[in-house]
Amino acid sequence: MINLYRQAASTLRTSLLIRPISLLLAGFSLCLPGLLHAETITRPFTAQYEVSRNDSKIGERIHQLSKTGDGYLFEARMHTTGLAALLKPGEVTERSHWLLNNNRVQPQHYEYLDSSDNSRTTRLQFDWQHQRVTNRIGDKPWGMDIPTGTQDKFGYMLALMHDLQQGNTAPEYQIADGGRLKTYRFVSEGKVLLDTVLGKLETIKLQRIRVGKKNRKIFIWCAPSLGYLPVKIERHKKDTVYTMLIQKIEGP
Repeated sequence: MINLYRQAASTLRTSLLIRPISLLLAGFSLCLPGLLHAETITRPFTAQYEVSRNDSKIGERIHQLSKTGDGYLFEARMHTTGLAALLKPGEVTERSHWLLNNNRVQPQHYEYLDSSDNSRTTRLQFDWQHQRVTNRIGDKPWGMDIPTGTQDKFGYMLALMHDLQQGNTAPEYQIADGGRLKTYRFVSEGKVLLDTVLGKLETIKLQRIRVGKKNRKIFIWCAPSLGYLPVKIERHKKDTVYTMLIQKIEGP
Protein backbone atom coordinates (compact mmCIF):
# COMPACT_ATOMS: atom_id res chain seq x y z
CA MET A 1 0.00 0.00 0.00
CA ILE A 2 2.88 2.38 0.83
CA ASN A 3 4.41 1.71 -2.58
CA LEU A 4 1.08 2.48 -4.24
CA TYR A 5 0.90 5.83 -2.46
CA ARG A 6 4.50 6.63 -3.41
CA GLN A 7 3.76 5.84 -7.04
CA ALA A 8 0.68 8.05 -7.00
CA ALA A 9 2.61 10.88 -5.35
CA SER A 10 5.27 10.65 -8.04
CA THR A 11 2.56 10.78 -10.66
CA LEU A 12 1.09 13.93 -9.18
CA ARG A 13 4.41 15.74 -9.40
CA THR A 14 4.46 15.41 -13.16
CA SER A 15 3.49 18.16 -15.52
CA LEU A 16 0.75 15.97 -16.98
CA LEU A 17 -1.27 16.43 -13.79
CA ILE A 18 0.02 19.73 -12.49
CA ARG A 19 0.52 21.19 -15.95
CA PRO A 20 -1.73 19.19 -18.30
CA ILE A 21 -0.26 18.61 -21.75
CA SER A 22 -0.54 22.05 -23.34
CA LEU A 23 -0.10 19.31 -24.75
CA LEU A 24 -1.08 20.47 -23.73
CA LEU A 25 -7.30 16.05 -26.20
CA ALA A 26 -18.05 6.17 -22.87
CA GLY A 27 -18.45 5.44 -26.57
CA PHE A 28 -17.16 7.50 -29.41
CA SER A 29 -19.75 8.66 -31.96
CA LEU A 30 -19.02 8.27 -35.67
CA CYS A 31 -22.12 10.17 -36.77
CA LEU A 32 -20.68 13.70 -36.62
CA PRO A 33 -20.54 15.03 -40.20
CA GLY A 34 -19.97 18.61 -39.06
CA LEU A 35 -16.76 17.61 -37.30
CA LEU A 36 -15.56 14.59 -39.25
CA HIS A 37 -15.33 16.51 -42.52
CA ALA A 38 -14.43 19.89 -41.05
CA GLU A 39 -11.76 21.93 -42.80
CA THR A 40 -11.89 24.62 -40.14
CA ILE A 41 -11.01 24.87 -36.45
CA THR A 42 -13.95 27.11 -35.59
CA ARG A 43 -16.55 24.33 -35.27
CA PRO A 44 -17.48 23.78 -31.60
CA PHE A 45 -16.69 20.36 -30.12
CA THR A 46 -16.14 18.55 -26.83
CA ALA A 47 -13.51 15.80 -26.64
CA GLN A 48 -12.91 13.52 -23.65
CA TYR A 49 -9.53 11.86 -23.01
CA GLU A 50 -8.29 9.22 -20.61
CA VAL A 51 -4.98 10.09 -18.94
CA SER A 52 -2.64 7.28 -17.91
CA ARG A 53 0.81 6.71 -16.52
CA ASN A 54 2.54 3.61 -17.88
CA ASP A 55 -0.87 2.14 -18.83
CA SER A 56 -2.45 2.85 -15.42
CA LYS A 57 -5.34 5.33 -15.54
CA ILE A 58 -4.77 8.39 -13.35
CA GLY A 59 -7.26 10.95 -14.64
CA GLU A 60 -9.60 12.36 -17.24
CA ARG A 61 -9.26 15.47 -19.37
CA ILE A 62 -11.89 17.28 -21.42
CA HIS A 63 -11.19 19.72 -24.27
CA GLN A 64 -14.00 22.01 -25.37
CA LEU A 65 -14.17 24.60 -28.14
CA SER A 66 -17.00 27.15 -28.10
CA LYS A 67 -17.96 30.43 -29.76
CA THR A 68 -17.85 33.57 -27.60
CA GLY A 69 -18.96 36.83 -29.21
CA ASP A 70 -16.53 37.67 -32.01
CA GLY A 71 -13.98 35.11 -30.81
CA TYR A 72 -13.59 31.59 -29.46
CA LEU A 73 -12.83 29.83 -26.19
CA PHE A 74 -10.70 26.67 -26.05
CA GLU A 75 -10.92 25.13 -22.58
CA ALA A 76 -9.42 22.06 -20.90
CA ARG A 77 -10.48 20.55 -17.59
CA MET A 78 -8.36 17.89 -15.91
CA HIS A 79 -9.19 15.89 -12.78
CA THR A 80 -7.56 12.89 -11.18
CA THR A 81 -9.32 9.58 -10.58
CA GLY A 82 -8.83 6.59 -8.29
CA LEU A 83 -5.94 6.69 -5.81
CA ALA A 84 -4.52 9.79 -7.47
CA ALA A 85 -7.72 11.69 -6.61
CA LEU A 86 -7.17 10.97 -2.90
CA LEU A 87 -3.79 12.69 -2.99
CA LYS A 88 -4.58 15.42 -5.52
CA PRO A 89 -8.27 16.40 -5.40
CA GLY A 90 -9.73 19.25 -7.35
CA GLU A 91 -9.47 20.29 -10.97
CA VAL A 92 -6.96 21.99 -13.23
CA THR A 93 -8.40 24.28 -15.90
CA GLU A 94 -6.75 25.93 -18.89
CA ARG A 95 -8.49 28.48 -21.10
CA SER A 96 -7.34 30.12 -24.30
CA HIS A 97 -9.46 32.97 -25.68
CA TRP A 98 -8.56 33.57 -29.32
CA LEU A 99 -9.51 35.04 -32.68
CA LEU A 100 -8.99 33.78 -36.22
CA ASN A 101 -7.14 36.79 -37.64
CA ASN A 102 -5.82 36.80 -41.22
CA ASN A 103 -6.33 33.03 -41.25
CA ARG A 104 -4.13 32.57 -38.17
CA VAL A 105 -4.95 31.60 -34.60
CA GLN A 106 -4.31 34.69 -32.49
CA PRO A 107 -4.49 34.30 -28.67
CA GLN A 108 -6.09 37.13 -26.72
CA HIS A 109 -6.12 35.85 -23.15
CA TYR A 110 -4.84 32.70 -21.44
CA GLU A 111 -5.69 31.32 -17.98
CA TYR A 112 -4.30 28.48 -15.87
CA LEU A 113 -6.23 27.63 -12.69
CA ASP A 114 -5.54 24.88 -10.14
CA SER A 115 -8.39 24.57 -7.63
CA SER A 116 -6.05 22.96 -5.08
CA ASP A 117 -3.17 25.44 -5.46
CA ASN A 118 -3.98 29.11 -6.08
CA SER A 119 -0.27 29.98 -6.21
CA ARG A 120 -0.12 28.40 -9.65
CA THR A 121 -2.74 30.71 -11.14
CA THR A 122 -1.62 32.32 -14.39
CA ARG A 123 -3.38 34.90 -16.55
CA LEU A 124 -1.76 36.16 -19.73
CA GLN A 125 -3.05 39.18 -21.63
CA PHE A 126 -1.95 39.59 -25.26
CA ASP A 127 -1.71 43.15 -26.62
CA TRP A 128 -1.20 42.74 -30.35
CA GLN A 129 -1.30 46.46 -31.06
CA HIS A 130 1.93 46.82 -29.08
CA GLN A 131 3.20 43.26 -29.64
CA ARG A 132 3.29 42.57 -25.90
CA VAL A 133 2.11 39.90 -23.47
CA THR A 134 1.81 40.42 -19.71
CA ASN A 135 1.17 38.28 -16.64
CA ARG A 136 0.22 40.27 -13.55
CA ILE A 137 -0.61 37.30 -11.31
CA GLY A 138 1.67 35.71 -8.68
CA ASP A 139 4.87 36.73 -6.94
CA LYS A 140 6.76 37.40 -10.17
CA PRO A 141 4.60 39.33 -12.66
CA TRP A 142 6.23 39.80 -16.03
CA GLY A 143 5.80 41.29 -19.48
CA MET A 144 7.67 40.86 -22.73
CA ASP A 145 7.65 41.72 -26.41
CA ILE A 146 6.37 39.00 -28.74
CA PRO A 147 6.62 38.42 -32.48
CA THR A 148 3.63 37.93 -34.74
CA GLY A 149 2.31 34.37 -34.52
CA THR A 150 3.19 33.82 -30.84
CA GLN A 151 0.91 31.28 -29.13
CA ASP A 152 -0.03 30.42 -25.56
CA LYS A 153 0.96 26.99 -24.25
CA PHE A 154 -2.51 25.49 -24.68
CA GLY A 155 -4.04 27.24 -27.68
CA TYR A 156 -1.12 26.24 -29.90
CA MET A 157 -2.91 22.89 -30.34
CA LEU A 158 -5.57 24.69 -32.38
CA ALA A 159 -2.88 26.46 -34.39
CA LEU A 160 -1.38 23.03 -35.08
CA MET A 161 -4.72 21.65 -36.26
CA HIS A 162 -5.22 24.67 -38.49
CA ASP A 163 -1.74 24.42 -40.03
CA LEU A 164 -2.16 20.70 -40.68
CA GLN A 165 -5.45 21.45 -42.43
CA GLN A 166 -3.54 23.92 -44.61
CA GLY A 167 -1.00 21.24 -45.56
CA ASN A 168 1.84 22.34 -43.26
CA THR A 169 3.09 19.13 -41.60
CA ALA A 170 6.20 20.70 -40.00
CA PRO A 171 5.06 23.90 -38.25
CA GLU A 172 7.00 25.79 -35.60
CA TYR A 173 5.61 28.04 -32.86
CA GLN A 174 6.90 30.59 -30.38
CA ILE A 175 5.17 29.97 -27.03
CA ALA A 176 4.81 32.69 -24.37
CA ASP A 177 5.42 30.97 -21.04
CA GLY A 178 7.05 32.04 -17.79
CA GLY A 179 8.31 35.38 -19.08
CA ARG A 180 10.18 33.99 -22.06
CA LEU A 181 9.60 32.55 -25.50
CA LYS A 182 9.86 28.80 -26.00
CA THR A 183 10.14 27.22 -29.42
CA TYR A 184 7.99 24.20 -30.28
CA ARG A 185 9.00 22.49 -33.51
CA PHE A 186 7.04 19.65 -35.09
CA VAL A 187 8.42 16.83 -37.22
CA SER A 188 6.17 14.41 -39.10
CA GLU A 189 6.79 10.70 -38.59
CA GLY A 190 4.32 9.66 -41.26
CA LYS A 191 0.90 8.03 -41.27
CA VAL A 192 -0.13 5.62 -38.51
CA LEU A 193 -3.27 3.49 -38.26
CA LEU A 194 -4.22 3.99 -34.61
CA ASP A 195 -6.46 1.60 -32.68
CA THR A 196 -8.97 3.57 -30.54
CA VAL A 197 -12.32 2.99 -28.87
CA LEU A 198 -14.02 4.02 -32.13
CA GLY A 199 -12.01 1.51 -34.16
CA LYS A 200 -8.98 2.13 -36.31
CA LEU A 201 -8.22 5.76 -37.20
CA GLU A 202 -5.79 6.96 -39.83
CA THR A 203 -3.56 9.54 -38.19
CA ILE A 204 -0.48 11.63 -38.80
CA LYS A 205 2.10 11.07 -36.08
CA LEU A 206 4.13 14.12 -35.10
CA GLN A 207 6.99 14.58 -32.69
CA ARG A 208 7.01 17.84 -30.79
CA ILE A 209 10.53 19.07 -30.20
CA ARG A 210 11.07 21.82 -27.68
CA VAL A 211 14.28 23.52 -28.65
CA GLY A 212 16.78 23.21 -25.77
CA LYS A 213 14.97 20.30 -24.06
CA LYS A 214 16.47 17.16 -25.57
CA ASN A 215 15.49 14.87 -22.68
CA ARG A 216 11.76 15.26 -23.29
CA LYS A 217 9.85 13.58 -26.09
CA ILE A 218 6.23 14.34 -26.92
CA PHE A 219 4.33 12.58 -29.70
CA ILE A 220 0.94 13.65 -31.07
CA TRP A 221 -1.35 11.61 -33.32
CA CYS A 222 -3.76 13.82 -35.32
CA ALA A 223 -6.72 12.40 -37.24
CA PRO A 224 -7.46 14.03 -40.65
CA SER A 225 -11.03 12.68 -40.54
CA LEU A 226 -11.59 14.73 -37.36
CA GLY A 227 -10.14 17.96 -38.70
CA TYR A 228 -6.68 16.88 -37.44
CA LEU A 229 -7.88 16.74 -33.84
CA PRO A 230 -5.19 15.19 -31.59
CA VAL A 231 -6.56 11.77 -30.63
CA LYS A 232 -3.49 10.61 -28.73
CA ILE A 233 -0.65 12.40 -26.97
CA GLU A 234 2.36 10.74 -25.32
CA ARG A 235 4.97 12.37 -23.12
CA HIS A 236 8.13 10.35 -22.50
CA LYS A 237 10.31 11.15 -19.52
CA LYS A 238 13.05 8.62 -18.72
CA ASP A 239 11.23 5.29 -18.11
CA THR A 240 7.78 6.83 -17.67
CA VAL A 241 5.18 7.38 -20.40
CA TYR A 242 2.18 9.63 -19.84
CA THR A 243 -0.64 9.19 -22.34
CA MET A 244 -3.82 11.01 -23.31
CA LEU A 245 -6.14 8.87 -25.44
CA ILE A 246 -9.46 9.95 -26.93
CA GLN A 247 -12.56 8.35 -25.43
CA LYS A 248 -15.50 10.42 -26.62
CA ILE A 249 -16.33 13.37 -28.83
CA GLU A 250 -19.39 15.49 -29.42
CA GLY A 251 -19.75 17.91 -32.31
CA PRO A 252 -22.32 20.46 -33.46
